[in-house]
Amino acid sequence: MIDEEIDFCEESWIIYGLPFKDSLYGISIWESEGSPGNVDFNWQKVFKEHKKIIGFIHTHPSGFFTPSATDDNTMIGWVKAMGKPLLCGIKSEGILVMYLYWREQSNVIYRKIDFEEINDFLIVEVK
Repeated sequence: MIDEEIDFCEESWIIYGLPFKDSLYGISIWESEGSPGNVDFNWQKVFKEHKKIIGFIHTHPSGFFTPSATDDNTMIGWVKAMGKPLLCGIKSEGILVMYLYWREQSNVIYRKIDFEEINDFLIVEVK
């Protein structure tokens, strides 16, 4: 039996949307494809459109649904740069798990958060 190399490239989406009352409403738009274990966003586009962006989604080929150290560092940087809470979605094998990152005093913290997904439209309660 010959071992086959898994050809899995990570993908990313940007979540565009708006806060309303205690919820975030958004739509995920496919952004890019990377290599196994790495995917980049167009940071210039993100900074240009930051007022419309409420988060990001990316795939994890490992099947793990918790943010990696790289995910944490990336989201901490974006939360500080944009000055607002952001969603971080992790997708694997067709399942999406969502986290909310926000700044609390001098730290950025996160928690897993419930959401509703209808096609690419997301509704997230952030109470």
